Amino acid sequence: MAKDPPLYEGNAVFRGQPSYKIFNKSFEHVDDALYTFLNEVDPEVLRLELKETANVFKSFNRNTALRDPRTDQVPGSTICDNSSGGTGYSFPNPLDQHSELNLKQQAACMRVLLAWQRSEPVDEEDFVVWQATEKKRCNEQQRVQKHIHDHELGRKEIIYAPMRSLVAVYRKWYELSVKKLLKRYPNESYVTFSGLPQLSQCKSLNSQTVSMEQVELERIVGRVRLWPEVKLSQEALSTLQVRLDRYAARETKDPAKLLSDEEKDLELEANNIFVLPLDSLLMLLTTGSYIDLPTEMFVSLRECPKSNHKCMEFQSPFPARNCGWHTNSLVLKHAYEAYISQPGQAKWLHIENGAVKEVPDRLICEMSSTDLHMAYKLHTIDQHSSDIVDASANTALVSWSLRCKSEGDEYKDFQIFSTLPIPAVKDSKGKKPLGCHLIKLENKPDCGCEIMSKYELISAWLQLKLLQADVGHCTRISLRDFKPMLEEKLALISLEQQLHDYYNTSMPQLLSNLYEFLKLLDTVPVGEYLLRYSPKYKDKFLLCNVTKEATAQSFKLDQLLTETTPSDQIFLTQSSFLPISPTLCSRLHEELQLLPCAFPAKANGRSVQRRKAAIARPEPERRAPGRRQPHKKFTAAQTEEFRRRCKSGQKIRARARKKAAAKEEKDQLEKIMTL
Repeated sequence: MAKDPPLYEGNAVFRGQPSYKIFNKSFEHVDDALYTFLNEVDPEVLRLELKETANVFKSFNRNTALRDPRTDQVPGSTICDNSSGGTGYSFPNPLDQHSELNLKQQAACMRVLLAWQRSEPVDEEDFVVWQATEKKRCNEQQRVQKHIHDHELGRKEIIYAPMRSLVAVYRKWYELSVKKLLKRYPNESYVTFSGLPQLSQCKSLNSQTVSMEQVELERIVGRVRLWPEVKLSQEALSTLQVRLDRYAARETKDPAKLLSDEEKDLELEANNIFVLPLDSLLMLLTTGSYIDLPTEMFVSLRECPKSNHKCMEFQSPFPARNCGWHTNSLVLKHAYEAYISQPGQAKWLHIENGAVKEVPDRLICEMSSTDLHMAYKLHTIDQHSSDIVDASANTALVSWSLRCKSEGDEYKDFQIFSTLPIPAVKDSKGKKPLGCHLIKLENKPDCGCEIMSKYELISAWLQLKLLQADVGHCTRISLRDFKPMLEEKLALISLEQQLHDYYNTSMPQLLSNLYEFLKLLDTVPVGEYLLRYSPKYKDKFLLCNVTKEATAQSFKLDQLLTETTPSDQIFLTQSSFLPISPTLCSRLHEELQLLPCAFPAKANGRSVQRRKAAIARPEPERRAPGRRQPHKKFTAAQTEEFRRRCKSGQKIRARARKKAAAKEEKDQLEKIMTL
């Protein structure tokens, strides 16, 4: 049989080669030689990487995160868009709750609030909507306030996290203030001499009316800012956010002494006088209300030998030893005053002996730029630079009478002299002072504007009264990123209304309590005292004097001031909460078109109707209509027989029920006995 011819095996060059599938492998295949070589890891490097990763996950620290070189802090957000003028805040609404008002109603109510806020006329149609939705708004305000309260309690550490930088700066400022106090006053031992009731306990037994009368601005000394339009710029606040330590942690100047001893002696010839700076007056009126307020100050009582009248002089209080809302605002206020005092930042007027002069701008760089041999020194941000000019300051002396009118139309006056700084003047002649300028930090900027604290309201009221100004100003700034939220105008009527509504406080009643307290102080013997407040004795002021021998109850001045370091621990552990104001529209509300103290309206414009759950009633059974029977009248004998049968039936059923109950009770007893 013939042999089959051999098959063609191809060219000899390709014989003995792998299959084509080998050459079709992907580059990322694990068997690819080039891929394996390029991705080969040195075992030593791999060991170090694994060790570092293990340490990071073991300690849970953020050492590997990038830090902001200006503040040496890990930034909270890696993206910051400053190209738009918006705040970037959003109302916290995780449960997606909606308002009872629709979009049009919320817009009309917002226009009413903005018109009142800007002192503009209110549109009649909007005001009609405002009145028609009053009940819905009040009900919703309560729900929103509870929602925000729960939101703050659950995220308190996160909300007040930006407060840490302010606390650190306040500690440095506190150390400088304590050093100055210890240089001025001798380090002596003090012991409690007696107790005085707090102002809330100083109530008169007789009905009386106390008011501030004969208020006169005696003199002004120092530099006052010329500020026709009160508004803080975003540029200044952004600078302070980064360089807060540079401007705030500086020693503050002591106020000028405007009332000489000769003037005091002249006044003492007629009556007793009280020297009460604004800070001392605020400490008397608000001590114990908040944890971050001053609690000690020196009081000097001396008698005039000619007239036997007393001069009771209060010194400025010691700085507070706990941090909170008011110390945060104080730090930012000091920083802004130092920043605005730098050359070219603002216009200033120098006032002395009634003469007003405009202060020329000092040249920022007095040295020629062509001098190549000038000394150059690099300063870190946290270090004080020598080219920062001290903050400009001024002091005003105001005389006024605390007048008490009793039932018999008898007047009794206390002559008081108060010193306070003037925030600014609106005209170049210095005749129109700004009543007050408060800087309030908003702790919950994404929820709205908080109400002012009792301390802030009383402070603004006193400044307006003492300077006889019609309008004051409050700048509200976000604690989170120092963005301006609202420029609010303050008036005496609105301040008194807020004190009454939020804190149940009446200024005439407070002044009456102050009058009774000063009457008690007049009975204290002459001498030098330290007036202090202790949380152990909540209703008293402790009056301490110097003792030569140290005892178990005595304390030294440096021990009182340096025993504790200012911190915010007590503030964060307390259940302190400031509700959101329902009448203030900030930038958040204008951007989101959201009514204050209201949930967002539905996007489709429909309001959410909140109805009470109705009790389900069983539907009556439907019966087929029966055929009408002709009306048949019964005789008297038939009616009597019917009643007798019904009564006998009732007796039979009652006897049956009694027998069934007795039988059931017997069965239950048998079961129990069986067990």
